[in-house]
Amino acid sequence: MKKIIRKLAFVLFPLALLPALAHADAAPACNAWEIEYAATGQLRLSDTPMGAGNGTHAIGPGKIVLRFDDVGGQPGGSVKLTSYEMANKFTVDAHVLGLGTTVVNDTITRTTGNVCGVAAEGALGGDRLVRWPSPWNGVHTDGTQTCSGSMCGKFGAPARGQSAFHTPPHPVAFKPFAFAADMKSFHMDEAVTNRSSRDTVNMTLDGRETRRACVTVAPCP
Repeated sequence: MKKIIRKLAFVLFPLALLPALAHADAAPACNAWEIEYAATGQLRLSDTPMGAGNGTHAIGPGKIVLRFDDVGGQPGGSVKLTSYEMANKFTVDAHVLGLGTTVVNDTITRTTGNVCGVAAEGALGGDRLVRWPSPWNGVHTDGTQTCSGSMCGKFGAPARGQSAFHTPPHPVAFKPFAFAADMKSFHMDEAVTNRSSRDTVNMTLDGRETRRACVTVAPCP
């Protein structure tokens, strides 16, 4: 009888460890979904001096990272913008009064996060729209412009040759992101992203999901 008991104990002992091992191998709980989107856009310049530089230009590639609440195992609820980066490489050919000038733009636009690494907060509605009730924080553009032609240094055009280009961080009121039925892509209608004495910059956005991860985010004051 003692031998039988010892054999049963030998068999049952590893089985008793299975729940603990399964618990150790289980995926950690998460409270948010971090989704990255490849982004492109259209930049429309208006209100340039004498309309010489008005026009629409494709921009990108870019990257947007949104953090959704976890709602029943799916992204939903509140939405936080943690990263926005867009390459702006385009050429403006301006012609007025028989004069021509070409400006090559090579810049990058980014947002500035707060102490919690968040640049904007919104919410996903039942209509699959993410609305931004307040402007995105600290939108700024940095890079270079290269000007050639007879109007360089005049009528708002940059100086001849290559020069640094910077816009200081400023808030921008972005339009809602309208998501497709599968939530894998979105479109944003035109929004004014910058206005100065030499032009008004208007932009549309399109995004396509490239990465998705369920993450655990610690509370941030």
